[in-house]
Amino acid sequence: MKTFTPTTQQQAAIDYDGSMVITACPGSGKTTVMKEKIRKITRELPQHKGVIAITFTKKASQELKMRCKHNAHDTKQSFFGTIDSFCLKELILPFISRVWGGNPTECKVVKRLQNPYLLFIKEEYRSPTVENIFNDDGFKRLYDSGLLWMNSFAAMALYILRRSAAAERYIKAKYSHVFIDEYQDSSVSQHQLFEKLHMLGLTATAVGDISQSIYEFRGGNPELLNGLVNDSDNFKHFEININHRSHDSIVNYASRLLEPSFQLIQCAHKNIFRREIVGNLKDAAKEISNWISNWIENGEWEITKASDIAILAKSEKSLRLLTSGLEVNYRIYSDNPLDEVGTDCSELYSHLLAFKYGAIATTQELIEIKFEHVLSRDSNIASIRKAIRVIREIEDVEQIITKFQELALMLNINETAASDIAVRTILQQYELIKQFMPLDESEVQVMTLHKSKGLEFKVVFHFDLEEWSFPFQRVENNDWNNPIYPSLAQDTNLHYVGITRAENCCVLIRVTLRQNSLGNFTQSAPSYFLRLPQLEGLYG
Repeated sequence: MKTFTPTTQQQAAIDYDGSMVITACPGSGKTTVMKEKIRKITRELPQHKGVIAITFTKKASQELKMRCKHNAHDTKQSFFGTIDSFCLKELILPFISRVWGGNPTECKVVKRLQNPYLLFIKEEYRSPTVENIFNDDGFKRLYDSGLLWMNSFAAMALYILRRSAAAERYIKAKYSHVFIDEYQDSSVSQHQLFEKLHMLGLTATAVGDISQSIYEFRGGNPELLNGLVNDSDNFKHFEININHRSHDSIVNYASRLLEPSFQLIQCAHKNIFRREIVGNLKDAAKEISNWISNWIENGEWEITKASDIAILAKSEKSLRLLTSGLEVNYRIYSDNPLDEVGTDCSELYSHLLAFKYGAIATTQELIEIKFEHVLSRDSNIASIRKAIRVIREIEDVEQIITKFQELALMLNINETAASDIAVRTILQQYELIKQFMPLDESEVQVMTLHKSKGLEFKVVFHFDLEEWSFPFQRVENNDWNNPIYPSLAQDTNLHYVGITRAENCCVLIRVTLRQNSLGNFTQSAPSYFLRLPQLEGLYG
């Protein structure tokens, strides 16, 4: 681990001991600031206490935990994980029986409600709040029927804290601080839980960036972060706005995208480019394959391996057409048949394939991941461990599926038919199998803009910059001459996220032939994003 020398902005945030909100741009070192604060705090805590460190993904959580524990640093009784994991392990499982009775260890955790259970609740909640749980007895009916619905976890955790004095005492006794990263993607129920933890006396830190809010469709509400920024009575605001990751010209372009009056950084070179390629995405892929091969061979842009390069697009459809023309080794991170099934069984099967092909390295790692979502009695752990190990030894497709079915039954998952079919499809296509293998440095990384969040690359190729491709447009009242951009703010943030994944070079590409919804190719026009006047002169 490199020696960390904090900037003035970073040091001010690290030194402050009270509740705070940190707004941090891409590449600003926010994870390092969180790590330094957690190490500083836990050094002074008694052995029985810790901090709550909540991140948006399991991968981010594992990275933060590893960095906090570097050089055998003792993080005491700290929790590292996602918001759902915290709610389940620290509040729902230990305390729900005190307010609703029953035995939660016999419940099954589900990501999606299906019939007949959908009929239990009064409406289809995207992200239920604690008020919904108080006013809709369907949530207790779900619990009484043996189901714990993941979308309701934050609201249920808050419900428990409001109803159980024992739960309040437990949290106050065990934890001194709470950190929540990527706060701009928090839902109302998650925000209410954060406020409750603060009210209980925990020193609270929210970290986020309004400009990277891209999950409103999942219930994320970026205005909640703004609310904390404006709550100066309870939270001190710190801004960390220096991007240490990207070349200054990339910072200039991305910043002007959001703020036309941004004061430009002086830089001698422009490392962000716009290129128009004649033909469709397949033709463009062939052309950039030559660029990529030459850049890797010559070490351009400080590239040392193919995986330093990312190809990003707005849609899965675009990625499929792009990869049909690529003439370099690549790894595509697209939705596979198991993603499309979208059930608890398909998620289990995805993890089992990741173990079989090496993306999940150990049996223990797989068990820990699945305990995030599926409850099991301790007596089953030995048999589960034994069944998992066998997976790597089996090559016959039907035997693999049989073993997957056995593991599903051990975890109280009975409906496997759709996931069985999806696994058969995946095992017949090597390109899909590669998604479950460890990172190969000889492969260019290909993914959607959404999947790129949190990642960084030496070089980024950003596609789909044609009108009607990105940003999203819609025609209302059959007025084709005046289409609207119904999600422009979110799409602008997504464009910003894509650009700021690049460290040394970003290439924005428009193709002259765009594939329409019928599959036909038509002449394209430049995207709205390529027509913004504040960006003129900022690209090569």
